[in-house]
Amino acid sequence: MNESDARAVLLLRAFECVPTVLWSETDEAWASDAARRAEDKPASFEQFLALRAALAAARLIKRDARLGTLLTAATPHGWLTWAAILGAFALGVASNAIGPSGRVNILAPPLLALLAWNCAVYLVLVLRAIATPQGDVAPGPLRRALRRAADRARAWVDAADPGTAPAVTRFASDWTAASGALYGARIAAVVHAAAAALAIGALASLYLRGIAFEFRAGWDSTFLTAHNVHTIVAFVLGPAAHLSGIELPDVARLARLHFSAGSGENAAPWIHLYALTTGLAIVLPRTLLAAVALWRARAMTRRFALPLGDDYFLRLRRALSGEPVEATVLPYGYRLREDLVGGLQTALERILGPNLTLRVSASLPHGAEDDVRVWLAGPPDGSNAAPLARDAVVVVVFALTTTPERETHGAFVHALAAERPSARLVVMVDESEFRRRFTGAEGARRNAERRGAWERLLRDEELEPVFVDLSEAAADSVASRRGATSPSATAVPGASRK
Repeated sequence: MNESDARAVLLLRAFECVPTVLWSETDEAWASDAARRAEDKPASFEQFLALRAALAAARLIKRDARLGTLLTAATPHGWLTWAAILGAFALGVASNAIGPSGRVNILAPPLLALLAWNCAVYLVLVLRAIATPQGDVAPGPLRRALRRAADRARAWVDAADPGTAPAVTRFASDWTAASGALYGARIAAVVHAAAAALAIGALASLYLRGIAFEFRAGWDSTFLTAHNVHTIVAFVLGPAAHLSGIELPDVARLARLHFSAGSGENAAPWIHLYALTTGLAIVLPRTLLAAVALWRARAMTRRFALPLGDDYFLRLRRALSGEPVEATVLPYGYRLREDLVGGLQTALERILGPNLTLRVSASLPHGAEDDVRVWLAGPPDGSNAAPLARDAVVVVVFALTTTPERETHGAFVHALAAERPSARLVVMVDESEFRRRFTGAEGARRNAERRGAWERLLRDEELEPVFVDLSEAAADSVASRRGATSPSATAVPGASRK
């Protein structure tokens, strides 16, 4: 998919992962069906995502026109690029590349400082390329400034429209992360092109002023001798002198160019040498760097890479293919009541997609982490649980009423992941009993604290828990089977939709 497609896909994902009044599960199903029934049927999963997102974005924009503005704001504007380049050129023209009083000090003209700065930039680029050969470098100050601006914009959106702000904030965050490499290449192209334009402007100013005024070239120094100046001049301007055929002065002639000994000489040859050196050391390299960065940006624009391995995209892939999903549920230290299985099915279908078959194990006692292989083969007490398939989805269910412990809960998850590294692992925390016991503001505070404890425990295992009230999800499951069509009837209360 291209950049525009990816932007629409991430916008839709934000609205399908963060509940809002603008988009319901009915809308989700409509978008999938409409994409499958389209005249130009998608030939690949990426094409299906792009078509589905385009249809959904059109519906979302009809409901809130500001979302169209949001997508447009995330689109690159070519005029900004040209404004930056022309501004740099104008700044170069406005600068005094000769120096004050119409005298060209061959040791310290402004162009020499420009050359030194660009050489320092090249050195930094080379060192970063050596340190990170894959190109995965930390963002520079300009990209960090842009991220801070995006954060401020998201905060402004949150305050302006709390109804859709969570989804808009999610989109802004996802897009910033996904497009970092692309915008880094675009920024690099603009910066390199602007640096070349600045040097060209300075050279244009130099020659234009030279038409109307005579400049004299010489040198001044408290510490350097003519021999030292000759060495510096030969190093800096030697390549340009060799290419142009302009002869550099010898030590004796340089001694006569000391401003304390006279008024110097006509600066035209020196201007030509510095102009050629600037072209070789600044304009040409910067133009090549800008071209490479622009090529990279256009390649990423045409083929925008999205990470399609997360829960959201896996669920859509299964929905498109109709592939059945088998999940083995392992309640740990917690008895999963029969009346909650329907809620568990509903919650897992939000994560894993339709055509889901659950195989629920008996409750696993504390200590199961000591011999997880036995439990995966079937509980030793003979309870009804089939062995876990190598590629099955594994769902571990904990209770929020339980205080998470690294020695038990963390050890069980770690052992399970080590024993079945190829299996998909989902960790679900049931809030139903906790919410029944603790209500009101105090209950909400305790709920947040306990959630944080579970998140901290599982973060070390690189897992993100799904919190869900299975009793409410079960009630919604019954309502759905009775034909309820409202968005609230098919939502999964309390679920963390990732």
